[in-house]
Amino acid sequence: MRGIVRKGVDHEQAMDWLVEALRECCAAARPHGVRIALEPICRYETTLINNLSQGLELLERVGADNMGLMPDTFHMNIEEPNIEKSIRACGDRIFHFHVADSNRWYAGAGHLDWVSILSALMATGYQGYVSGEWMPLPDPDTSAQKGIAYLRGLQIDSPAPSVRGEKG
Repeated sequence: MRGIVRKGVDHEQAMDWLVEALRECCAAARPHGVRIALEPICRYETTLINNLSQGLELLERVGADNMGLMPDTFHMNIEEPNIEKSIRACGDRIFHFHVADSNRWYAGAGHLDWVSILSALMATGYQGYVSGEWMPLPDPDTSAQKGIAYLRGLQIDSPAPSVRGEKG
């Protein structure tokens, strides 16, 4: 979800509209077995939901069991005071997980502590995919190969999730 709250629109009003819209979306999706995952995005890209705590608050307001979170390590590196603690606080509300390093390149190209981050994710009981959403640099194929190889090579105490690269 992206967007900047327009000038003249109160933030709380924008949140009320968002909650109403998400309730409708979740209700329409539920009969089809569809889950909706919200990705908190850093303050440089949106003024709505910037961190996992705000995401959890939104989930509470929406009140739909088919809505969860999609944490993204690039945005978390900017917004979360403690990435691992924020992940653990989400528990089973994590529906999907995006990885990108601190520089928005593939995992291993920046300074994030991937063993610690993925160990925290595994501690929540998460068993879904970990997908790469990073800049396709130096090119899409090379970045996918390097990111996947790096993640697969990590020694995580808990069973590792599936690793899938996404180009783009």
